Parts: sequence; C-alpha cells; structure tokens
Amino acid sequence: MQETGSGGSEQEEPEELPEFQDLKVRGRSVRTWSISAAVVLLAISAAFGGLKKAGAETPHVDAGTAIDAGQFEVTIQRVVTVKDLKPLFTPDDGGALIAVVTKLKVTDDTGTTPPSDLIRLIGVPGVKDTDPPLGTTNIRDETMNPVLTPDAAEDVAYVWKLPKATELPTQVDLTVQGYEHEDESILDHHEKWLPDKVVAGSTVKVTKK
Repeated sequence: MQETGSGGSEQEEPEELPEFQDLKVRGRSVRTWSISAAVVLLAISAAFGGLKKAGAETPHVDAGTAIDAGQFEVTIQRVVTVKDLKPLFTPDDGGALIAVVTKLKVTDDTGTTPPSDLIRLIGVPGVKDTDPPLGTTNIRDETMNPVLTPDAAEDVAYVWKLPKATELPTQVDLTVQGYEHEDESILDHHEKWLPDKVVAGSTVKVTKK
C-alpha cells in the first residue's frame, strides 16, 4: 500500500452516478416503477374501452333508423342541397344550402324548439364540424324554429350554408347529439335537459334539388 505524505490523504476517485434507469426508489429501480405504472395504466384504460377515442364506439346507423337522443327520438330521413329556401333561408351569392331533414319527436312532457346542437355535419367542405345550422324549419308549414309538442312527430329540416365555388357533396357524414335529464334543484324539482354525448352517426346520400 502506498503511503501518502504527512498531512496528506489519498485522492479519491469521483463517484460514478448511476444511470437513470438504475436509480432506486424505495428499493426498486425507476425502470421497475415505470413498467408497473404502464401496466396499471393499460389495465385502467382497458376497463374503460382502451385508449381509443369515445367517438370510435359511437353507433353508426342508416337513414330511416329511429335514434334515442334522450329528450328526442330522432330519425334522419334525407339530406338535400337547394339554391335557396326563401323567405326563410338564403345562401351567399353563388352559394347553396344544405338541409338535413329529420323526423323529431319530443319524449319529454314539455314542448320545446329543436336544439341547434342536435345535428352536426362532419367533413363537409365549407362547413366546420362545429358549425351550428342557420336554423330549423318544419316541412309542414315552413315555420322557423318550430315548437315541438310532446309525442307528436314533426318533420324538421336543419339548414346550413355552402359557400360559393364549393363542390356540392354527394354524401355526408353527420352526428346526433344526446341529452341527459337532470333536476336543477332538489327543492323545486325544476327540470332541464343537458347535452350528454353523441349517440349516433350516419352517412347519408345527398339529393340535389
């Protein structure tokens, strides 16, 4: 053994720091903790349908199929493009209108107007997926935003603008919003319906008028 000079000491080699994956927490390496956390995450996600988007499991239905949307029973009947629907709706110069014709029935015991977020067009050029319609009208007497009475089905059109120079679609994808019933107050039981989740999607051919 080599002796150091008086008053001196052996020069110690700097201590090597452990690699990150070899660090230990409560006696277990970080790598082990990471793997365990990943397993737990996968187990939880599997219990709730995996890591897929909720929209991937939305039922896809054909036109003519009745859809339970909570506050409404909705049947998509057809989709049409038209030059205009004067005096109710008018497109921009050179544009057109696209209408989703539905049969709506209120399932609640209180009448209401068709909600603007009930139907959404998806992937239609010139229309954002989040765009609400210009408005609604019933086919029977062309009333703007008609009042629907309980248990009386009404043919209602949801109408959007298509901009000028937009190629008219031959088919469209659309979604139907669902609603959940809630009591606003436990004291007076004032009731309300709130948007819940998309309950159905559909792909419908477009008729040009």
